Amino acid sequence: MTSARVLIVEDEGLVAEEIALRLEQMGHIALGVADTAEEAFIFVRNVRPDMALIDINIKGSLNGIEIARRFRAEYDVPVIFMTAHADAATLREATATEPFGYIVKPFDARTLAATLETALRRRRAEEKLAKMERWLAATMTSIGDGVIATDREFRVSFINPVAERLCGWPNGSALGKPVREVFRIEGSAFKDLAEIIGEATTDRVAISLDECELESADGVRLPIDDTLAPIRDTSGRINGVVIVFRDASERKRHEAQLRQLNEDLEDRVQRRTAQLQAANHELASFAYSIAHDLRAPLRAINGFATRVVQEHAGELDAEGRRLLEVVTSRAAQMSRMIDDYLRLSRLSHVDLNYQTLDMTLLAREAWVIATQSVEKPPELQLGELPNARGDENLMRQVWTNLLSNAVKFTRT
Repeated sequence: MTSARVLIVEDEGLVAEEIALRLEQMGHIALGVADTAEEAFIFVRNVRPDMALIDINIKGSLNGIEIARRFRAEYDVPVIFMTAHADAATLREATATEPFGYIVKPFDARTLAATLETALRRRRAEEKLAKMERWLAATMTSIGDGVIATDREFRVSFINPVAERLCGWPNGSALGKPVREVFRIEGSAFKDLAEIIGEATTDRVAISLDECELESADGVRLPIDDTLAPIRDTSGRINGVVIVFRDASERKRHEAQLRQLNEDLEDRVQRRTAQLQAANHELASFAYSIAHDLRAPLRAINGFATRVVQEHAGELDAEGRRLLEVVTSRAAQMSRMIDDYLRLSRLSHVDLNYQTLDMTLLAREAWVIATQSVEKPPELQLGELPNARGDENLMRQVWTNLLSNAVKFTRT
């Protein structure tokens, strides 16, 4: 049991002394005895007791009920009434002061202990609840979103400064007002607020209100993001609703800017694509022109080399014939390369010819091409390579380029 500091307000000296003695025996502290209202207020101002035992019918200018009312209102001191007899009207008046208990005189130590312990437990519960309420109010007041809570009749019971500013109801003027008068919203797909509240309280779910506009008391409209949810007590009973909302003007502005940026980007992409298509067309035309110009000397080289072989074979030694074969082979290779380059220039609008490729065979063919004009080619160690999928002509060109560079940069 927690020790309590108790003030006794009793104008009968012997009764007061007996109460003080019993309090001390129970482990509590009797701060003193006041037999008039004046002495009681002096005590409470100077000491602030945890509990006050007050005789309802104390003599003087103020009776016990008036003393208790001021104790609760001005000093937040809980009260237990003591009475030997009181009519029904007096008891009703005493009840209005919300006492923490009654003790009927004469009473024994057990009754006093039980009543005092019950009152102290209630006091601790009230203080805990008040602390939680203060914390909750401070939290709701300090957050950046607007918060409105209602009672069971859907009248505003709490509104934080952000909500007051957005709704245009300053300095607590919204408290007690019907929430539909304070929180006035409209939207293209929006129902009446009463319907929304009915839906939330019936289905017991939170409801997000999209694409809404809030109209403040002075007629200013602004887009908001908000959520409305029912408030339930521990037994599940609906005690009202809470609305959490924020100004969505900045979000709307960013969304509009993002849409504009996307539209600008799409326009730039389309323009750039058109430019690339035009450039590719010009490049294709250029490639065809170059290919045409290159094929003529290649045909001449191949034709003259063939004539030399056919008409002057007897006049050539083995090395001369080999060199002419290299010339014709390289001319044929150049012709294939031109074809491959033309195909490469058409890749933007022609699909690749994908097929299974024998990579060992392609590497061996590329090695022959890469070493044709080399008098003493380096040694190639070629094992079995796994097959691959790709375009045969382009992959052959990859192997040719790779091995030609390897031969070119291999030391003697």
